[in-house]
Amino acid sequence: MINIAGIMSIGVPVLIFLLILGLVVFVHELGHFIMARRAGIFVEEFAMGMGPKLLTFKGKKKSLSPIEGQENVTLYTLRALPLGGFCKMRGMEENVPEDTEAFSNKSVFSRFLVIAGGSAMNFLLAVLMFSILIFLTGYYTPIVTNVAQGMPAQQAGLQIGDRITHINGSRVSLWENFRFMLDTSGGSTMNVRVNRDGQRVNLSITPEMGTDGVFRIGMNPTSRVGFLDRNHQYAATLERAGIVGSIGTAIDMIGFHIRAPFRILSRFVTRQPVPEGAEVVSIIGIGAQVTEIYQYTMAQEEYAIRSTVITMLFLAALISVAIGTMNLLPIPALDGARLVFLIIEGIRRKPVSPEREGMVHMVGFVLLIVLLLFVAYRDIANLVAGSTDVVPYYQEAP
Repeated sequence: MINIAGIMSIGVPVLIFLLILGLVVFVHELGHFIMARRAGIFVEEFAMGMGPKLLTFKGKKKSLSPIEGQENVTLYTLRALPLGGFCKMRGMEENVPEDTEAFSNKSVFSRFLVIAGGSAMNFLLAVLMFSILIFLTGYYTPIVTNVAQGMPAQQAGLQIGDRITHINGSRVSLWENFRFMLDTSGGSTMNVRVNRDGQRVNLSITPEMGTDGVFRIGMNPTSRVGFLDRNHQYAATLERAGIVGSIGTAIDMIGFHIRAPFRILSRFVTRQPVPEGAEVVSIIGIGAQVTEIYQYTMAQEEYAIRSTVITMLFLAALISVAIGTMNLLPIPALDGARLVFLIIEGIRRKPVSPEREGMVHMVGFVLLIVLLLFVAYRDIANLVAGSTDVVPYYQEAP
């Protein structure tokens, strides 16, 4: 007998993940597309997915410099494999002499904007998603609203109303910053700077590990009720988040999630404590996490659908930030490497040899594929062993 419930519990989150990934990739390629159009570059094909073509639509935009034997109109295609996509521009991979619509014949600045446009759109999408998330759920600020008796915060002299501004010299603007520093403290004493009635006060706080393995100091941050949240049980007693403050917090969250992977990597290299579960995952690993989180949140008796929507929105924002950031890294075959070559061209006043640049991208592409296959193999092994972690979106007080 077919287990419909079992199929739905796996099929629905897989579909959700593919939709999230498709949206993020679409927005990325749309950024390239929009900037290419503004620069007067002819886009030969805008594709979603990879592999064989399933559907093809001919656009109305015609090339001003038609080439014999080509379509000379922009093609919009849907391809068989729902992973990835691309925006194929004339003259990006080959020289097209005297073609005013070719990528290679545009100024360095125009080409730079076209390449950077993909990641820029990912960050804009993340701002929108994080803003909606904060509008719905609110956010925490690093302002102390309660101090537990006998805990490290109280022993160190932390007081209600203190605004935590720095930890170990690093600026703290978000609750996520503070939580990250706690998780990576390893129980070591933290130098905490607070703003107390306009005065700087320096404290030394040593976190304690609870029975659940989480470091805490015994304080609660200040909560802001979401601008759109009309059902919060403490809405009458808590301050509601404003639109400007919520968007500002969303931008800060993007900055935090851009820096976090590099901070974790540096801790790996220097053999310092890292948050539990911090690791590189492939598309397979992310898909498995989405499936587990979906099943976990939908199993909750109260507000299951709302919690699932909020968590998936949070994951979509994280994926958008990750793709935008990764594409800016100076790794051959990615946008970041192309930007580096453009910077070199701008400095030298002449482009790098196409053959040399192509070779660098080819070698980098092969190494990148090898790395992705290795990470995917490890994720599959973890999936078979059932070792993935369920981490729904929530904000926990220390």
